[in-house]
Amino acid sequence: MSDFRSPSFEALINDILLLDDIMLSVRNHGAIAEFRVDKNTPFSICEQWAIIGNEHAQWHIHINYKETKEAKFIIEEKENGRKSYSIRIFNFNDELILRINFLKMYTAQNVIEEESLSRYETLFSKYGKNDTLILAN
Repeated sequence: MSDFRSPSFEALINDILLLDDIMLSVRNHGAIAEFRVDKNTPFSICEQWAIIGNEHAQWHIHINYKETKEAKFIIEEKENGRKSYSIRIFNFNDELILRINFLKMYTAQNVIEEESLSRYETLFSKYGKNDTLILAN
């Protein structure tokens, strides 16, 4: 890792919510909830809770940001030859809390969308090109 200063959960989420074509997923032992978020989706902090979405709308997510430990930028090879791009946020028990998926990465002809790839790479560069970020919460 470089000498890059550790970002906060709030700063990282604020930057992610400025992007198009993002899907958030929250998982527990028996369910997965997926949320396609619009650019500039509301985000707020109230005590230890980060709130993504509007509390008075049809959906929103509460995350105890004080439980977040690290964020990992992940690129995975898929069986179909494509790669998936995500950021995963883990707690102090190394359990996945939140997954941020970058969508619309390929054309119908299976060619990488350079503009979509740029969204991921720009965010990765902003945070020091570190695969793992220790969150300063």
